[in-house]
Amino acid sequence: MSRILVIDDDSLLRNMIEMSLMIDGHNVRTAVNGAEGIRMAEEWRPDLVLLDVMMPGMSGFETLSRLREIDAVSNTPILMLTAKGGIDDKTIGFKSGADDYIVKPFDDTELKLRIAAHIRRYQLSSERDRYVPSQVVRVPILLQRRRSGMFKSGYQIAKRLFDIMASLLVMPVALPLMALVTLAILIESPGPVFFLQQRTGQNGRRFQMLKFRTMVPNAEALKEKYAHLNELTWPDFKITNDPRMTRIGKFLRRSSLDEVPQIFNILKGDMSLVGPRPTSFSADTYQLWQTERLEVRPGLTGLWQVKGRSDIDFVERVELDIEYVERQSWQLDMYILWQTAAAVIGGRGAH
Repeated sequence: MSRILVIDDDSLLRNMIEMSLMIDGHNVRTAVNGAEGIRMAEEWRPDLVLLDVMMPGMSGFETLSRLREIDAVSNTPILMLTAKGGIDDKTIGFKSGADDYIVKPFDDTELKLRIAAHIRRYQLSSERDRYVPSQVVRVPILLQRRRSGMFKSGYQIAKRLFDIMASLLVMPVALPLMALVTLAILIESPGPVFFLQQRTGQNGRRFQMLKFRTMVPNAEALKEKYAHLNELTWPDFKITNDPRMTRIGKFLRRSSLDEVPQIFNILKGDMSLVGPRPTSFSADTYQLWQTERLEVRPGLTGLWQVKGRSDIDFVERVELDIEYVERQSWQLDMYILWQTAAAVIGGRGAH
């Protein structure tokens, strides 16, 4: 398991955290002040650090800044433990290099979930530069009373049941529609009806996503030829009036009917109705901060589809995906589904 360093002068809380994490098999070491924690981090090279903000002598913020100067932990996830969750404290913490805030008093289960999430994100990320986009201010998860749906097993189970039942209910309409679309594709452009592509799902797992083919059969091979026309930042690829697209393909994209076969991905469990859209590139190309979007099952639609759909770039899309992960609830899911329906009917942002 992981090496976790706990730096906290509160002996009761420190011992409670140590015992709880050791029961789960983690290798845990503790320090009672910042100076001791810095020495221990340099020698031991922990996989994650829990650091109290309020300590006598060297404060948690100063300790945090000093830890980031050590090569061994310069990119290690550091979670701040604090009794205050004000914007001023959070701003200081993030500028000093914090990855997240956990507000006291916190639940033991949620603490472990946050630790597991940060360790998993760090392990999935190949680029350890801790890049955070300057144009968007991140909102941390505060482990207090208002919990994200990712922490609620009841919500996760109910959401999965809702995905299955909703998919089955639309199947009597979807199947005849898919038959008509199949016929239209074959008449215009003989070749495969479906476009099958490897996508990155929950926890970085790769799966095969289904779509109706909207381009000529050799569209992927032509990407390099038309790379100079790309309107988005790589690895995104978008060309207005893409020369690779067929006439029926343009209609399918505009109406979003090309996405209908993903009902089968939802039934299989690879996807959900609502969640971050799965990317074609694998998890090891993600930067560390971006891997948070992999904490949940990817969706047929998501928050960025209703905020901008194809009109926003990858960094902005990831920020909206992370906002969904950290705030997911039934109310937000229903809002996204309703707004998606309105966007599809109006043809807004479709591509």
